[in-house]
Amino acid sequence: MNFELFTYHQIFDQTIHIDQTESISIEELKSEIKLESDRILIALQNSTPQMDPAKTQQYIHQHQQAIHIMIERLEETIFDHKEENSRKKIIEILLHSAENLSLDLQKYFPAYFNYQAMLPRSLAQKTSARIDQKATHLIQIISSRKNPKQPINNLENTLKEIMTTHKNTTYGQRDYMESFLDTLREQMEKIEAGIELLDIILRMISLNYNHPLFYEFCCTYFSREVERCEEISAQYTTLNFIKKSINQTSPSNSQKYNPDLPAIQESLLKFIASELDYLNSMDSIGAHLHQHGLLDDRYKVTLTVRQLAIFIHLQVEANIIITETPKLLHEYIAKHYRTNETDRISAKSFKNAYYSASTEDLEKVIDKIVTMLSLAQEKL
Repeated sequence: MNFELFTYHQIFDQTIHIDQTESISIEELKSEIKLESDRILIALQNSTPQMDPAKTQQYIHQHQQAIHIMIERLEETIFDHKEENSRKKIIEILLHSAENLSLDLQKYFPAYFNYQAMLPRSLAQKTSARIDQKATHLIQIISSRKNPKQPINNLENTLKEIMTTHKNTTYGQRDYMESFLDTLREQMEKIEAGIELLDIILRMISLNYNHPLFYEFCCTYFSREVERCEEISAQYTTLNFIKKSINQTSPSNSQKYNPDLPAIQESLLKFIASELDYLNSMDSIGAHLHQHGLLDDRYKVTLTVRQLAIFIHLQVEANIIITETPKLLHEYIAKHYRTNETDRISAKSFKNAYYSASTEDLEKVIDKIVTMLSLAQEKL
């Protein structure tokens, strides 16, 4: 046990093991613990200036860990065992005191406090309740400020999921999340109605919110924005606009949610770079085939768009055409095929036709396949 906590620990030990808790004066106990807590803080403040920074950090970490162990013992007693009301009240006083002493260590020794330490169960529960409340309030504000034509259900769901991911939280994550929610709420309150989803995302990026759920949400949103574009040129424009917006977003917070993960700005820019590389490879493949006469710029077929989609889909199902993703195939067909109906097939219309087939269109495609089989039979 650390020297400065010796008397403090004795008070706790003696109080816990007293059988007749009714004989304990609540006010006297509170006063005794308060005086000892103040003495500990003063003693630490007087002794640490004489130490070098590394020694001070180690010293504070030791006291922090010792207090944490005391809190865990009290939590085990109060949460995992049924105690009579009078005894439970005494333990709650001790627990509240130890929690406050832990928070005071952070307050008075912020440069040496161990922010990577996990919150004790009792503090984690209180933290979770505060984050729940703040996140709920933030969702309400965002819902009232968003562009009514732009749904943000996925963002709301992401923020709601945040509320359930704080059972195992560090001191640093607690401080970050409360600051993040407060700052974002203040920013949203200053904005009039009609804010775009991308603007909300950029504000969260500026706050270095590198939560995995937020990264996943952003990637999904960017991909959907690209899929809405019918031409590859429009997809380039969309991705480059998003890239420019993220690049021009200056971090307003030096901290981040998870210190062990890259900054969210860096991760999202890597994702966009990979998407742009994918579009470049698509263009290169098409240009190479066209340059060598292997594929007409817009290869004309006598099928309708729906029939062509069915015909291509059947070849994929039969493993005649092998593609990494349906999206790649849809974009390729849209860029390089035309029909009697239209000279330009949109990737979106082809995608819709690819996953839906009417009986009439299926019969037309079957007729074409039967014709092909007859021709093949003649060559035997």
